[in-house]
Amino acid sequence: MQTLSAVIPVLLVIALGMVLRRRHWVSRTGIDDIKFLVSRILLPVAIFNALSMAEYSVRTWITVAVILVIEVATFGAGFLLKRTFHDSTARYIPYLVSLYEGGMLAYPLYATICGQDALSNIAVIDIAGELFGFSIWMGMLQQQESGEKTSPSSLLRSALHTPAFVAALLGVVVGLLGWTKALLQVPAGAVYTSCETILTAPMNCLILLAVGYDISLNPAKIRRSIRPLFCRLIVQICAASLAALAVARLFPGNQEMVFAAIMYMAAPTTFAMQTYVRDPEGSEFVSTTNSLYVAVTILVYAVLAALYRG
Repeated sequence: MQTLSAVIPVLLVIALGMVLRRRHWVSRTGIDDIKFLVSRILLPVAIFNALSMAEYSVRTWITVAVILVIEVATFGAGFLLKRTFHDSTARYIPYLVSLYEGGMLAYPLYATICGQDALSNIAVIDIAGELFGFSIWMGMLQQQESGEKTSPSSLLRSALHTPAFVAALLGVVVGLLGWTKALLQVPAGAVYTSCETILTAPMNCLILLAVGYDISLNPAKIRRSIRPLFCRLIVQICAASLAALAVARLFPGNQEMVFAAIMYMAAPTTFAMQTYVRDPEGSEFVSTTNSLYVAVTILVYAVLAALYRG
């Protein structure tokens, strides 16, 4: 029942997005506007809040460093795999085999296993993803979509002009200084919480609607997503194994921390990717591949739930 309560709402909203497209109730322009709203305003607010509330210690930063190395390695593996694809979808392979959907999938599934109080474990794992994902990863994706030539200077400019990356940096700084936690201890903290909640509450629904809108049920297009799905599966089995081993060494005897690493790396690539893909055909391919991979996530969740001894 816990599995269903976490997964069914995600599938329901994705299905609603598919209906909106099929019935022509929302135009492509409308979906593009939703993507702009999410990527420029709602997502940065959510990222800043999460990182400003995280716990930081020496072990935290070692964990972040380990996960960051793994993130970069999986991204690099994607460029090697890209060479084996010979159609227009090849350019998305590095992005589809790396990064993770934490907030909308890994977080709620993990919470149903280990409880809400343990979410700080997966938040620590996610710090590297936030920093890498919304700098180099997202910068290269945006430059690819705009046709801009990639270079270190252009990546830096792109990162500094990406609201999500700026929000991640500010979130870490504010978290280290403890300002958000201090704010929550005074009456003004209630105002901050209310503002953050009202801004981010619709975010997950809007992203999932965009995901569903871009999904194609065309059998030929589903078959096109199968091979990238298996590429991600192989890459992430290796990545999750290394991450779980490293976390087990850093946090001996902490089963919940190890499960956080595995659950996080069992998720598909971030659903926010669709908000940055401009080409409708590319967005359709990415959404279909991502949605199919949710089945892998649910299977891993079921295994961890059966193994958990809380």
